[in-house]
Amino acid sequence: MSANEAFQTLKNYFETRPPARSALRFLREGVEIGISIGGIMDCALFQHAGLPVVEQRAARNPDIVFTIRPESIYILNSQPTETVGDMGVAILKEMLAGNINARITGNVLDVLRNGYLEILKEGGSQVTKFISTIKSLKR
Repeated sequence: MSANEAFQTLKNYFETRPPARSALRFLREGVEIGISIGGIMDCALFQHAGLPVVEQRAARNPDIVFTIRPESIYILNSQPTETVGDMGVAILKEMLAGNINARITGNVLDVLRNGYLEILKEGGSQVTKFISTIKSLKR
């Protein structure tokens, strides 16, 4: 998958799936998440007028930047995601596989205020249950 194909797939993934709309509605207006596709293409993910938007450009002052391998975009896109929890678990699985990395680049207080915690809460029991299975595997 080329970087342009990966970008179009990523854009479609976030802009057309109802769980993305549900999750990103919590981001404060003007907050952007950075996404680097394979370290070769920068994207900005944000919400505008209640809808998720992905643009091919570097995010402005992102609190969080995700680096994602192009093949992970294909994997995420091929999985059914009916809830924010489904989407969260799919992303966490790719993170555990080492295909997605996340780093906080902004102020931790901004992360707390800008809606990210609400997104995690929206993932609810599915994400919590998945995280607990990871913890039990490490014991």
